[in-house]
Parts: sequence; C-alpha cells; structure tokens
Amino acid sequence: MSAAPEAAGAVPAAVLVRQFRGPAGCTLHVALAPDGRGLPLPANGGLRVVPRHQPCQGGARSLTRRLAAEMLLTHQLHHTGFSGAEMVLTGAQALDDGLLAWIAAVLDEYAGTVYTGADMGVTVRDMERLADMTPYVLNAVGSRTDPGTSTAFGVLGAVEAWARGPVAGLRALVHGAGKVGAVLAAELAAAGATVLVHDSVPHRARIAGCRTVRDWTAADLDVFLPCSVNDLIDPALARRLRCAAVIGSASAVLADEAATLRILAERGIVYLPTPLVNAGAVIAGSIEHYAPQVFRAADPAQVHAFVRSTVGESVTRLQAASAAAGTAPAPAGATTLVPALVPALLPGRPQEQFCGLRFAPDGPAGWALPDDGGSAAVSGAPRAAGGPP
Repeated sequence: MSAAPEAAGAVPAAVLVRQFRGPAGCTLHVALAPDGRGLPLPANGGLRVVPRHQPCQGGARSLTRRLAAEMLLTHQLHHTGFSGAEMVLTGAQALDDGLLAWIAAVLDEYAGTVYTGADMGVTVRDMERLADMTPYVLNAVGSRTDPGTSTAFGVLGAVEAWARGPVAGLRALVHGAGKVGAVLAAELAAAGATVLVHDSVPHRARIAGCRTVRDWTAADLDVFLPCSVNDLIDPALARRLRCAAVIGSASAVLADEAATLRILAERGIVYLPTPLVNAGAVIAGSIEHYAPQVFRAADPAQVHAFVRSTVGESVTRLQAASAAAGTAPAPAGATTLVPALVPALLPGRPQEQFCGLRFAPDGPAGWALPDDGGSAAVSGAPRAAGGPP
C-alpha cells in the first residue's frame, strides 16, 4: 500500500500528512498531530468524505492538516487521552463496501495507533460497516449513544458557559441542520431560546419550536452557531454578522483566519474556538476507548450530561484564563489563541484521569476497565503499538 508523506506547513505541532492512493481514483489523506509531550497516546479524529464534485478550498492536504491540528487541541483541552488525527477521502462517489474495506486496511496498517469516527459525509451506518472490518473505530458502535447528539450537547454546554447561565431568552441562529445542528436547535428551543435555523436543504431546517430563515446574515442575534461547512465565516461575513458571539461545531470554520478574527474582535464579537466547543463526540470516544463496558451500559442522557458539563467547564476556564491574560476570549484563531492558553486550561489531574475514565454514571463503583485488565486505560498508552512511521 503506497503512501506519500508530506510534512506540515504553518499549523501547530509536527503534523504529518500521508496520501494513500485507492480504488477508482480515490485518495485518502491521513494527518497525524502528535501530542508533543512525550505521551504514547493513540491518535483519534474523524473520517470526512469530500464529494467528487466539491473541491476543497486550499486543497485536501491543507484541510486535513487543519482538521488534525484542531483535533489535537480538542483532545488536549478536554484531556481525552488521544493525540490529533483526521482522514479526508477525495474522489469518491459513495462509500461502498469495497472502499470501506480499503479504508479499514489503512487503519489496520496503523495497528492501533490511529482511530476514527464519522465526520462530514459519513453516516452512522457507514461507521458500523467499517467497524465490522477493523477494530479501530470509535463511533459509539454497539451503544445507544449517538456521536452527533453528544457533539450537540457539548455546544449547548459552551453556550450556557458563555451566557453564564440558562439560555432562555437568547436569540440564536443554527447554521446547518444536520446530525449536530438539528439536535442543538431543538434543545435550545426546548430550553426557551428563540431559535432560527438555516440549511442549504430547506426542509431539514423545519424543526419543532424553531423558525426557518433564508436570509440568515441579516438576523439580529445573541449567538451565531455554525454547524455546517468549513470556511463558512470569511472577512466579508464577519463584517455583516449581527451577533454577540460565534459558538459552533463546524471545524475549520474560519476562512482567512487572522483577518476574520481581527474583524470579529474589532466588532466586539466573541469567538469560542471550535476545538473547545465541538468536543462532544471525542469526549464520548474517550469513554468508549478507556471505559468501554461503562460506555456500552450507559444511558445516553448520562453521557450527554457529562459532555455538557465537561465542555462548559472548559469554556469557563478559557474565559477565566483570557481575563487573567487581559485579552478577549479570541484575539486570534483556534491555531494561535488556544496553544498559548493550553497550560492554563489543561485539567490539573494525574495522567490516568483522562475524561473517559472520569465518567462513571454510578460513581467509582460503576467503573469497569477494558477487557485487557485496564493497563492501557490506566497508563494512557494505546492498546496496540506500531504502525507506519
């Protein structure tokens, strides 16, 4: 299986992108963003499919790097026990069994040093099929917990922390009513917020308790919640937005990041970095990996509550760290602000207390270590070693 390595450009950490040539002209880009602290952590990130007719702005390799770098920050900020990764597939028309088997072979080649879950263009059913072919899938397969719903509850926790209380009365717009945005919109509406929803597929924006909008850039809001595509917010849109904060789940959401954030800051709009906000699925993945028996038995509502509080606590720490530094929450982008504040945000817990091990619905007595006796979970090491260089 051939792969062409390429060192990272101007993104944090020594991100390495490998390119695997697959069947029918497909290319799988795999980016790894090591933790950088000498911990032997497995990498974990999404599998994203970019449709053949949809070009990647800046190129697929650049996008893969950005997503892996953001994923590393997500893992560090929430102490998940993983380093960063991302897999981006281009040139595919559909994820058929043959293509999934090839992706499984790539994951097998990494021999437990890389895990993946669903990102854009990939369904829960796709992940279930992939999990039948390789053990290196973390997507709540075999449990009642849905990763998209977990992410939505993490965003909800971030909004509550930013608002410093309940969301009732907030004016919110959710951009993108997919597997995260639809749940988020419904939960905000149920909590008493006034919720507008926009989606490129209009019927998906019809959510109980919410109002659909087409001209969403003209809305007067408290919070704008991008849950759709990368590079959505560019300098032009940053000048038009009428909101107090941008808080969402969309990865790599800022185009021309430095210029866009400068405009948001000049206009007094708070931007909570995506790695801080969209962590729900990876927090659930930490439970799935480090406390698998607990995860399989858990009530989804307990997982969602844990995700909501974990993200909320991290946002509260960010706001406190920013205040102590005398800065706004986002004077620079996710790739410049967060690394400077990571030491202040990292939980002061021993290494073995990854967030997945802190989840115990019935308290410590409810914990169940992995079938290997728990050595991997306690040490923080991946269950298998080796893989490509």
